[in-house]
Amino acid sequence: MNKPLYPFREIGIGHYPMGNTPVTPEDSQRLPSLMNLDRTAASPKLAYVHIPFCDSICPFCPYPKAFNEQEARQEYLAALFRELEMYGNTPQIRNSSVEALYIGGGTPSVLEEEEITALFEQLQATLPMQHIEEITFEGNPASFTASKLKLLQALGVNRISLGVQTFNDVLGRRLGLLQNGEDSLRSIEESREAGIANVSLDLMYNLPGQTMAEWLEDLAKVAELGIGHVTLFPLKIIPGFGLAKRIVSGELPPCGGIELEQQMYVEACHYLESQGYAVESTYDFVLPGGHHVYSRKHFDDHLDLLSVGLGAFGDVGGYAYQNVKLLPEYVKKITSGSLPIALGYEVKADDLPNQFLAMGLRRTAIDRQKFRRKFGNFPEEMFPDLFAKFVMEGLVEIREDTIALTRFEGLFWGNNVCKEFCEEHIKLAFPK
Repeated sequence: MNKPLYPFREIGIGHYPMGNTPVTPEDSQRLPSLMNLDRTAASPKLAYVHIPFCDSICPFCPYPKAFNEQEARQEYLAALFRELEMYGNTPQIRNSSVEALYIGGGTPSVLEEEEITALFEQLQATLPMQHIEEITFEGNPASFTASKLKLLQALGVNRISLGVQTFNDVLGRRLGLLQNGEDSLRSIEESREAGIANVSLDLMYNLPGQTMAEWLEDLAKVAELGIGHVTLFPLKIIPGFGLAKRIVSGELPPCGGIELEQQMYVEACHYLESQGYAVESTYDFVLPGGHHVYSRKHFDDHLDLLSVGLGAFGDVGGYAYQNVKLLPEYVKKITSGSLPIALGYEVKADDLPNQFLAMGLRRTAIDRQKFRRKFGNFPEEMFPDLFAKFVMEGLVEIREDTIALTRFEGLFWGNNVCKEFCEEHIKLAFPK
């Protein structure tokens, strides 16, 4: 295999631009104006709700999270409901229409049934959800129950996202997962029995000591189960985290290098496509009918994203933001009557071509003609040096109507390609 084009693979861009400037107390008073919350001519919206609680903290997870304790949950939900009310009482949100909702974490499935019901009652009371197309509820197979899944279906959830990571119990124990393969199979079956046919799975690869055969076994299980949407994440070893320490100490075998990671990715592409899956993004593979509405509207259509909860990223009324990441600070901000925003950025017209490419190419291709209609030039005319480099390195292919990541070099390095369209001052705000 040739020398890698980049020293490491970037994490996929989930939002662009992102909040990158600390919000001062004075700024905090101006947030409703910066977000145009008093504007009555509102646009369609997506909504994200972050539930940070976990029964166990995975030793590789970089997301905002907290141990699952009843008192902490109650305090957090009270603050979350108040944040929803703050937005829901504004003209912009009240006059909008939420087209898709994602409840993520953390582990939302650790919530008790009464808490789930209260959350949905609050969402219905504060957000315009009359015409919503998709509601995704994320969770762990170890904390989903048949009863919770039936409740979620009754509350309108039509998509479940399961953090399976692997069906292999030996590899799962190395990762410190709560669930085992049987838990995952049970949750899939019980989701379908509850009437939620749209089940998405997260799988991780290049795990400590994982072989290609073990990886293909996980993929074969996905195809055997007829899972409509599967997301494949390479494991990121974060220095200082528990998993990294166990590998450094020799307690666990190391992960493979970038060459093995690329082989695993390419083999996954070949195998899943042979089973009828299509590549939907640098991470996602779908069967016909398994497309994720929330992702399409976020990455392709760039709808406003109203995000609430600990550490949540959003973009409302031309203002990109991130909420505070520490639970006590979040509760304190809400209790004082302030929106819990820590970082913000006023989106400018000059950011929009970069947004189109940075987010669009994560979905493997962008509409070249649409870009010219919106911005006056073709992408390769606006960013000639970047596209000349990408074409020379075999990462993108420029066609009459589209610009697409190549198979398989472009797909593998797609997140790196996307990040090169990001302005340096905004790159610094990305999760590492």
